[in-house]
Amino acid sequence: MYNSTLPNQHEKKPPPPVTVGVLTTANKKGLPGGEKARLFKEMVEYGNNRNIFIYFFFARGVDWRRRRIKGFVWTGRHWRRGVFPFPNIIYNRIRFRNIESQSHIRQLLRKFERDPSIYLFNSRFLNKWEVYKALRTNKSTAKWLPETFRFNRKSLTIMVTKYPAVFLKYNYGSLGKGIIKVKRLSNNRFAYAVAKKGGVNWKKCSSPNSLYRQLQYLSGTAYLVQRGIDLARYKGQIFDLRTQFQKNGVGEWVLTGVAVRVAGKNRFVTHIPNGGHAASYNNVMNAVFGYNSLTRRQVDEQLEQIRSVIPEVLEKKLRLSLAVLSLDIGVDKNGRLWIIEINSKPASFDENDIRTTHWQNLMDYFIYVNENLTRGR
Repeated sequence: MYNSTLPNQHEKKPPPPVTVGVLTTANKKGLPGGEKARLFKEMVEYGNNRNIFIYFFFARGVDWRRRRIKGFVWTGRHWRRGVFPFPNIIYNRIRFRNIESQSHIRQLLRKFERDPSIYLFNSRFLNKWEVYKALRTNKSTAKWLPETFRFNRKSLTIMVTKYPAVFLKYNYGSLGKGIIKVKRLSNNRFAYAVAKKGGVNWKKCSSPNSLYRQLQYLSGTAYLVQRGIDLARYKGQIFDLRTQFQKNGVGEWVLTGVAVRVAGKNRFVTHIPNGGHAASYNNVMNAVFGYNSLTRRQVDEQLEQIRSVIPEVLEKKLRLSLAVLSLDIGVDKNGRLWIIEINSKPASFDENDIRTTHWQNLMDYFIYVNENLTRGR
């Protein structure tokens, strides 16, 4: 008699799950995430649907001798502790530079990078100066960069004399924190202000020397001076593009999506904590440059050019394995794009369609990397 419960020997066994370990930092309760917890739960949900097992761990949980890692899994309802084998893939999502820069963390990341059975990607934060240096030496990428120097008396004087406005930025900063705008007034006078949540307070200076004396406290603190771009405006306010590029299921860089962040009234940064707000890319581009206009089409073409060269050159120059990058891109009044900042630890997009595409691409990439690792063994 035929027994339907007996296994069909001709059926293929399902492949073992792809195992991904996410290196991160703890919240106050000693659990993964902080404000990233929601994103981690989303990651697990997408992984479960693609036969990808994802767990999260902290640096102190790694046991090299036994090749086991103490970590956490999200069950759908709560975090559960466990001990897991070394994963095929490690995604570095340490949330803070000061933690990632600790010597034992750097040593751990180097050991992961040297382990032939593990693929580690986005292994560290980037800084603005190394990104600028890496891209300015290549003709195909240098054209996208606003002129930038390390901050000192000479560079500040040259830049404020050359351009109507410049920005001073902390080399390791993010989210618009600590950005200073300097604008040239009439009669060789200047004004500067620091981007703050509460608003902008402009201070005036009578000369480049006077300006430097007031900003001299920045010397030796890894600040940069960058050309200010005359940005296009939407409803009277400046805006920039928040873009994400990532590798897909065949290891090629693709544009995940584009959103817009619009500055608040009388603000010179677009970050939401500093009064900015989100807007639709298509709505803003069509309103500013006109639906189906030549300039509008050229903006899209430039994004495609950036996708085709910037991530690949950055990986090669910095000798890093990158799979996810976010780029803040300015658009000037002529529709020309300028890369303002590149981040290897991008924040999540509020736009659901972009976030969904991000997770789909990331899962595809996990599977692609795992297949390559398996074939190489």
